[in-house]
Amino acid sequence: MAKEAMAMKSKIGEMNKALRANILDIDYKGVKIKVNAKNEFISIVLSEDLLKEGKEKIEKILLNALNEASNKSQAAMAQEAKKLTGGMDIPGM
Repeated sequence: MAKEAMAMKSKIGEMNKALRANILDIDYKGVKIKVNAKNEFISIVLSEDLLKEGKEKIEKILLNALNEASNKSQAAMAQEAKKLTGGMDIPGM
C-alpha cells in the first residue's frame, strides 16, 4: 500500500507540473488573460479601446473575462485529472 501511495504522489506531482505548463490564452472583449490549468493567473492586459470605456463597464468586462478564464482553466484541470484517474470521477479533482 505504501508503494501505491508513493506512486500516486509521484503522479500528482507530474500532474501539477503539467497543469502549470498548460497555459491558456483568453481574449474577451479587449481583455487578454494568460492563466495556467492550475488556475494561476499569469498576466492580464487591457486594450487601449477598453480603457476608454467607463469604470463600471470595464469592471463588468474584466469580471466576465476572469470568470471565463477560470472556467476554462478548471475544465483543463478536470481533463488532466481524468488522465490521472483513468476516467474515474473523483469528487474534488
